[in-house]
Amino acid sequence: MSVEGQPAAVNLDMEQALLGCLISAPEAFAVASGTLRPEHFFEPAHGLIFQAMMERVASGAPNSIATLADALRPNWNVSFIGDVTFGQYVARLTASAAPAMMVPGYVSDIRDQWALRCISEAATRRAQESGSPAAHLSAMFDEIDTVRAALSDAKATRESIGQSAGALLQQVNGIRMGQEQPKGATTGFLDLDRVMLGYRPGELVVLGARPGMGKTTFGTSSLRQSAKAGNGMLLFSLELPREAVAARLVADHVYDGRHPLTHSKIRTGKDITDEEFWRLQEASQEFEKLPFEIDYAPRLAVSEIGARVAAARRRMERKGQKLRCVAIDYLKFVKATDRYRGQRTYEVGEITAGLREIGKEQEVCILLMTQLNRGIEAEKDKRPDLHHLRDSGDIEADADVVMFLYRDAYYIEKSPEFRAGDGEAVAKHDGAFNKLEVIIAKNRNGPTVTVDLFCDIGASALRNGTKYFEEPR
Repeated sequence: MSVEGQPAAVNLDMEQALLGCLISAPEAFAVASGTLRPEHFFEPAHGLIFQAMMERVASGAPNSIATLADALRPNWNVSFIGDVTFGQYVARLTASAAPAMMVPGYVSDIRDQWALRCISEAATRRAQESGSPAAHLSAMFDEIDTVRAALSDAKATRESIGQSAGALLQQVNGIRMGQEQPKGATTGFLDLDRVMLGYRPGELVVLGARPGMGKTTFGTSSLRQSAKAGNGMLLFSLELPREAVAARLVADHVYDGRHPLTHSKIRTGKDITDEEFWRLQEASQEFEKLPFEIDYAPRLAVSEIGARVAAARRRMERKGQKLRCVAIDYLKFVKATDRYRGQRTYEVGEITAGLREIGKEQEVCILLMTQLNRGIEAEKDKRPDLHHLRDSGDIEADADVVMFLYRDAYYIEKSPEFRAGDGEAVAKHDGAFNKLEVIIAKNRNGPTVTVDLFCDIGASALRNGTKYFEEPR
């Protein structure tokens, strides 16, 4: 049995006390089984005993010295510590049994100690290997993310119906007494806020679309307008570089329907008039005041995203601001762990579950953008639906809100009739040019409807309603 030289994140007395309780009070096993795994124990023998308990319960037999003796028969009479056999050691565990009420706390502590050991071991391994610091950090984050995923899988979620009802009554009473309740940050679009209640803390909002529909435009315009209302925003631009994102934000801010500036014109810098340059300067000055940060890392693991969200939240809090929404553009560039390597369906499920957990822990809304599969292109009606989500049904299951973007003008432009200059096709295109449909296909906060927004994709501008009314900037 390992005692001397044990790592700091180990408490063998606690492991013994927990196992003793599970033997002497078998009814407590249900509390541990949903959270703890054999590998979480530092002492291999303890993991072996816990594994035997799991197998006995699965077979319908209660845990006791007699049933464990049968399950552990090959090792039962083998010398374990000095003259003490393995069977005698198991029997003695009941003498140090913890009270049943201590089981939840012991389970949580043993699991957390396992996680700390894993992280420490990963750091030690990387320190002994050659390579650049960046490569070591990237590999470490991958290992840490695997630990995080395992902790998420093992996290206890049970409570009694009385506890659930009690929590609900506390919330209701708080509302009755006038206490402020958590509410969503505006999306920047009033019609959308009425339907989905804004970006609510702890929720996962998925925004899906085919290329050219305006995913990034929606994200930049929505976050900019929400930040303008005083809400802290964080955008992970995993695909587009700084110049491309900044040009979209500036074009949206300075938008004037009579004299729009496209983001491509801004990026080239050619033919920019003095008046247009003044508008760009004004936008840059306004942006300095907004609680809006952008992270341009090209590819991040969920654990890295979580660490950066926590850091951004602290930075904003020091300025008296509150981080309300984190947008990720987009799913394809979020790294999965090695846990399900090559199984994209499971990788996506792990990523969305991890992002949802970040939202809950940091009390922010996660806006995850994703590209839809090509199946839409073969269909007559190219408006997306839930079955078009790429790779995994877990996206739909994990999301609180699923929205799709659709622009009819995009597909009309590709039609032979429009290219041939057909009058009816041109008129149809002109009527749809400034219309963006936001199809809410799943909504835990309200109905599933379609909300129409005004759009000028070239100028990266979105506004509430299909008719644009210029707002004072």
